[in-house]
Amino acid sequence: MNVYKKDFVNQLMEKYHYTKSSATSLVDDFLNVVEDNMEKGNAIFFYGFGCFDMIERRARSTVNPQTKERCPVPAHWVPRFYPGRRLRRAVKKWEDNEKRGLS
Repeated sequence: MNVYKKDFVNQLMEKYHYTKSSATSLVDDFLNVVEDNMEKGNAIFFYGFGCFDMIERRARSTVNPQTKERCPVPAHWVPRFYPGRRLRRAVKKWEDNEKRGLS
């Protein structure tokens, strides 16, 4: 199941009793702060949860599927999320429940 921003806002409203406007504002503010820090080249660390960082992709060449022509792709920076221990543990718990048929 995918959780979209609207679903995330609804979960905040149900679980923590936020109003819709305050939950939406909270999510928007969080995303804006993450975006602002990435624009400045900063890594963002949440102890136990994970890290938002940037890595540099090497220059390479690829094939344009429409023209079948080789095109160079220059080196560039891309965002990356490294999950922390808490998040990896949550995924492991889900995986174990899936294997046992509990979900």
